[in-house]
Amino acid sequence: MKEKINWIDPWWLLEECATKVAIQRELACEIGPEHPLWQCDLAVIAKSGANDDVIVQLNNGRFACVHLTWNGKIDAQPEQFPSSRIFDSIEGLQTYINEVAEQYA
Repeated sequence: MKEKINWIDPWWLLEECATKVAIQRELACEIGPEHPLWQCDLAVIAKSGANDDVIVQLNNGRFACVHLTWNGKIDAQPEQFPSSRIFDSIEGLQTYINEVAEQYA
């Protein structure tokens, strides 16, 4: 990632730690064949301190905000849950982060 993301509270960057590993594992459990992020190489990079939203970087340079359900399995409505919002650019992601931060403040 060449451009730097400005993580504003409630968002925080996840360094290599047990929390990041646990979130990555849960994400893998929840994303099934009917989900829009299926077969994307997803790397968890940040988490919201306000809820169960995480930011992931996709293998094609895009980003997504995913709201984990923490069921440990694929949901009964796998095309909808975990809910996700995809951003085509780092600028789009930054705008979203800023909007969430304004609501959180």
